[in-house]
Amino acid sequence: MKVINRLSLVICFILLAGCSSGPDLSLGHLKELYPETFAAPIDSLPQEKQDKLGLPEKLPFDLEALKANVKGSEAEIVYQSKSEVQALVRTIFNPGNNLQESELQIPLDAGGVAGVQKRDDHVFVEWYNGDDDVIYQLKYTSNNKEERLKKAMEITNSIS
Repeated sequence: MKVINRLSLVICFILLAGCSSGPDLSLGHLKELYPETFAAPIDSLPQEKQDKLGLPEKLPFDLEALKANVKGSEAEIVYQSKSEVQALVRTIFNPGNNLQESELQIPLDAGGVAGVQKRDDHVFVEWYNGDDDVIYQLKYTSNNKEERLKKAMEITNSIS
């Protein structure tokens, strides 16, 4: 009976670990973790714009550093790993639907289409969110060229 109880407990922990959603990348949590490099610049935005920031719900790497930069109608957030992997997310507020030309168009999980440009060292993804009237841009850099597009689209689809 003790073996069954212990086995049940182990299985429960494994299931909980497998179902966890990873680190909390919410606005409030990131402000707490990175008060100088993230919270200070982001707090200069009105709350309405903070609510429209393109914050991914998950990243395909462990976050080691975070930095934000706000200029006029744009906010830029750089998510950095220990290695060379980096995700730069730019939110352009009230842009109209003025997107760059892209040969590759990929449908998004939430609807809409993203323009994708593959470069030698990164993937650039751009899409317009008409509900919030923002353009989101993602520049995903990694050494793994084979997985780069897949990982960039995972980040893109996790931005709400």
